[in-house]
Amino acid sequence: MNQSWLQRRWPAIRAKGQLNFVLVRGLVVWGGLMTLAMYAMLLVAERRQGLHLETAWPLVPLFCLPAGAFWALISWHWNEYLFRKLGFDKGNPKR
Repeated sequence: MNQSWLQRRWPAIRAKGQLNFVLVRGLVVWGGLMTLAMYAMLLVAERRQGLHLETAWPLVPLFCLPAGAFWALISWHWNEYLFRKLGFDKGNPKR
């Protein structure tokens, strides 16, 4: 029988803790990639349309990094809910 991603991977991820999940997957990965993508879009808009968006550049990480952390918190709680609801936590210590 095939195991779901949640059943296979979540115990190892949750063992590292919520703070690690939020910092690494939220801030660094999601927030960082979103920041880079927004910088790329601003650069394209400046070059193609001749816009002056210098004032927007410092705002990008101020919005993207907290958004990544927020996404990670929601993902953490959703995965925890599903992990418990589906009964995968039986025999697995929490965190």
